[in-house]
Amino acid sequence: MTIQDIIRKTLQQIKQRNLTLTPDVYSEYFCQEAKRAKVIVEDCQKFEKFVNQLPSDIKKMVKKRDVQNVDQLVRLLAAELTRTDAKKSGEIIQAYVLLTKRLLQVIELLHDRTASKMAKVDRDKIASFLDKVEIDAIRDHWNNFVIDYDDSFLDRLDIYCKVDKSDLEAMVDAIIECIKSKKSDISLQEVAQIVIASMTPSIASGMDDELATISNQIRSNPELLTSKAMIDDLKYMIQKRIELDKKAVVKQITELDSVIEHISSTLVNVINWGDNNHKAIRAIQGELGSIDLKADSFEVIHAKLIAIANSLESETKNLNEEMHNSHEEVNALRKRVKILEEALRKERKRSTTDPLTNLPNRRAIDDFISKQESAYKRYGDNYAVVLFDIDHFKSVNDTYGHDAGDVILASFGKLLRRYSRDLDFVGRWGGEEFLVVLPKTDKKGALQFAEKLREIVKKSKFMYKDTRIPITVSGGVADRASHSSIESMLKQADENLYKAKKGGRNKVVN
Repeated sequence: MTIQDIIRKTLQQIKQRNLTLTPDVYSEYFCQEAKRAKVIVEDCQKFEKFVNQLPSDIKKMVKKRDVQNVDQLVRLLAAELTRTDAKKSGEIIQAYVLLTKRLLQVIELLHDRTASKMAKVDRDKIASFLDKVEIDAIRDHWNNFVIDYDDSFLDRLDIYCKVDKSDLEAMVDAIIECIKSKKSDISLQEVAQIVIASMTPSIASGMDDELATISNQIRSNPELLTSKAMIDDLKYMIQKRIELDKKAVVKQITELDSVIEHISSTLVNVINWGDNNHKAIRAIQGELGSIDLKADSFEVIHAKLIAIANSLESETKNLNEEMHNSHEEVNALRKRVKILEEALRKERKRSTTDPLTNLPNRRAIDDFISKQESAYKRYGDNYAVVLFDIDHFKSVNDTYGHDAGDVILASFGKLLRRYSRDLDFVGRWGGEEFLVVLPKTDKKGALQFAEKLREIVKKSKFMYKDTRIPITVSGGVADRASHSSIESMLKQADENLYKAKKGGRNKVVN
């Protein structure tokens, strides 16, 4: 293919693409056609020559960015130059950030609590790169501190000595000099007397050898008070003085406690034994009221309490004589009370127990249901009842006699108790009817229990005088959650029992 052919195809490409014929457009499409025709044109090789002269990292960038011509290459290199300047600017900014951090660290070392705290917080906030908003916030933070800062509090030191506010170290030195220059109006001899008094036990009867020795040393040589070793000894001795006083207080309180305990026990006996002791109690109250805990010394209080204890002692002797004389009468009363309590217990049991079956009667059942009702209303604990009736019981009495009927009732009651849970309540409702109260049980659970009892009764042997009497029972079930009241629940159980008996007996209806 000749150059003319390449030129012709180039012009066709530009025309087909509706492009404006400019030198740059012509050069781009001409080189593309020459490359397809595998014709080497020197002008089209300039881009490759320029790229080959670049460093290896720039070559990789050119390849990665898919740069195709000289114009694109120039734009890429210009952008890279600009980025290099930005990098240098970033290094400068980083240097300023580090400088700011170091300045904040310096502020932390200054002896102003607020400034040190602010500096620590802001130093932790400063990262390697901050935006303008963050920088402005930190700047405003410190501007406000400078505006509000008031060192007038240092003026209060002027009453002691003039201070240099601009130099903290010089300020401290000036204050120390002022303190040294002021002479105390109290001599060491006076201080020594105060120290000795502070070490002398105020409650304990005397001082031990260590306290006495160090007190004599201070009294004879007050200058020892300026010694650090003596100051340490004084601290130890004052603590020891406190311990001596504590021990003395404990000992005295123990003595008083023993007297007061004796008085208390005796006084209780006096009070508990009748109206004849009012005069003695009033006298003792007067004696106790005469004790002045603030004005009286320990010895005076101790003596008054001993006197009170002695007077109580005499009253106690009189009480002992009275108690001895009434001992037999009290014992007789105790025996009588025991007899009455036993009779009352038996009577209570009879009033709540059915004598034939030895089961709780209607009254006891009502009491138990009332307790279940309280738990239901307070905690929502559901409970159920099963009303059993022995089928054809009248026929049993007519056929075998009333004695046989009584045996059947007692035997059925035993079966109910045997196969009920410990928390269930079994009672005789009346006649041949028995009621079982099932706590924490719903209607479904009550039905299962009733069916189990029905099957057990049907298979059991009820014997009377070597004669087996076949027995079946019917039952009616109801639970509390399905009704608005106890009365409604019991009425439903009775109606269900009636349905079971009308439906052929030997059934349970719920």
